[in-house]
Amino acid sequence: MGNIRPEIIWEHPDVVAVNKPSGWLSVPDRFDSQLPNLYAWLKEQYGEIFIVHRLDKDTSGLILFARHPAAHRWLCEQFFQHQVNKIYLGIVEGRVDFEEKTVSLAIAPDTKNPGKMRVHASGREATTRFQLVEAYTRHSLLRMMPTTGRTHQIRIHLQHMGFPLVADPLYGHGRPLMAAALYRSFRHNADERPLLARTALHAAVLEWKFPDGQLQRLEAPLPKDMKAAIYQLRKTSFGISGHKKAAP
Repeated sequence: MGNIRPEIIWEHPDVVAVNKPSGWLSVPDRFDSQLPNLYAWLKEQYGEIFIVHRLDKDTSGLILFARHPAAHRWLCEQFFQHQVNKIYLGIVEGRVDFEEKTVSLAIAPDTKNPGKMRVHASGREATTRFQLVEAYTRHSLLRMMPTTGRTHQIRIHLQHMGFPLVADPLYGHGRPLMAAALYRSFRHNADERPLLARTALHAAVLEWKFPDGQLQRLEAPLPKDMKAAIYQLRKTSFGISGHKKAAP
């Protein structure tokens, strides 16, 4: 199921938390059940496992699965009621023109492009709060906190603002981030490997409550590709100062 394996970062009698690598599906593909997916991988280890929420294939980071029906019910209810705090980190195209911003725009399926969503007044309410973490020469690192959980919500809101995620094939230009392109004296090298070849989005933090009121917070560290990209962006940001703390 691929070279980079998922990592179980927290295990509890009710819940298991996984750090999903980019390229893995959250659940089996409808047409090819052999594609790497967390549900099948966890079933091999736990037998019974229940899907609570999902991450896009390209998105890395933290995802929860329930281990029995009762846990599935109360976890799904918290997600449905928007009571789960979610924090994502993402690298976007362009230097953003804000320190913090909240976007509330309804989202609906794009009838002309199956598989995509769009901002549309007839859609479902979607709200995302954005915070600038670091600014680079032509990119920005953002902290993103969706209070709703619509399909592609963060990606669409960023596109609407004019700051799509790096390498996003649906809502951006889809081109990978290359180290050479960050330098002033850029010369194309056909042999260069990209720093980031997938949508630059990582689910960093989840915070929820158990039925007894106990608060649980988990964090998933940034994967190597995003760390490498941030390192190069810092290194090649000429005249940029005032970097902020990059932790979730």
